[in-house]
Amino acid sequence: MTIKRHIALIDQATRNWFSADNTKLKEAIDKTVQKGLFSFEDIKFAILALKEKVDAGQITEWAVRSGLDERKNQKGKRVLCLHAGNLPLVGFQDALGTILSGADYHGKLSKKDPYLMATYLEALKALGLKNRMEYFNELEVFEHLKADKVLFAGSDQSVDPVKNRLSELNAVDENTEFVIRTAKFSMAYITNEEPEIVTDLVEAIFRYGGQGCRSVAVVVSPIRFRNLKCHFQDYVEAFWLKNPQLKRPSPVLEYQFAYNKSIARDQAWMDHFLIQESEDFPELDFTLHWIKGDEKKLKELKEKWGSAVQTVYTAGQKIDGIQTEFLSQAQTPNLWWEPDGVGVI
Repeated sequence: MTIKRHIALIDQATRNWFSADNTKLKEAIDKTVQKGLFSFEDIKFAILALKEKVDAGQITEWAVRSGLDERKNQKGKRVLCLHAGNLPLVGFQDALGTILSGADYHGKLSKKDPYLMATYLEALKALGLKNRMEYFNELEVFEHLKADKVLFAGSDQSVDPVKNRLSELNAVDENTEFVIRTAKFSMAYITNEEPEIVTDLVEAIFRYGGQGCRSVAVVVSPIRFRNLKCHFQDYVEAFWLKNPQLKRPSPVLEYQFAYNKSIARDQAWMDHFLIQESEDFPELDFTLHWIKGDEKKLKELKEKWGSAVQTVYTAGQKIDGIQTEFLSQAQTPNLWWEPDGVGVI
């Protein structure tokens, strides 16, 4: 099979998977919602965002951008993908990129998102591609795999335990290349409160309950939060009416609120989310840090927090020394976006 044919088959199968009459996908969505893993609204958003990119021809464009040809075909390479489960279909890009490259795909599906990805992988397996494709919910299945490459997203604290477990299983060896993503959050820089910008900002912060590494946890702005608190909360409540937040924060967030109150820190308690004026590292989930500052302050914090920052968003303005993306695309990246600055293919 030529690489051109290989790419075309994957493109067509992916489009078919997104079709409205795909009953297997519908069943996977229902099961995911019934088990309380993700909200229907977030699943729908994730699927439609990916479908839009695929319908626009981004699978073929991704292959072209990556220079995929007969010589770059990764046939026979064993790639182990350890998929996170913090967002619906968060492993889609890694799986697609691996299979598109021609490599053999070995996927460890997250128990937090076991149904959606499986239906997509089943659709690809049905094509009769030359790649080997297997996927399971248990890591032990990959004993003695000796993968050529491992793709893994997690925290700094989880890297060593995962590597140790893979070594114990002989799933990797001394020649295995690890592509590890540990970015924790993203930042936004806004200079005005135009409705379109605030709407995009709320989407970037509150979609998926702020759980993704592309989700904004820090806003730097010349505007003090206290000056648009009520205005901003109206936008958040309007978002939640259409997209109710499924997961709830732990009691520790209430303690943070009480602490902020004791030191007279400006904040807004939104029942399921805390917004505070603070330059602290964004450690707590369901928390937004609003920092009054200019581009100099943005650069200072970006340098201070380093690789923990996935992306910096703006409403379109360029910032010297910092690579930025459009705020409006925070939760709808192109298929070829590079997590932690490393492209999948």
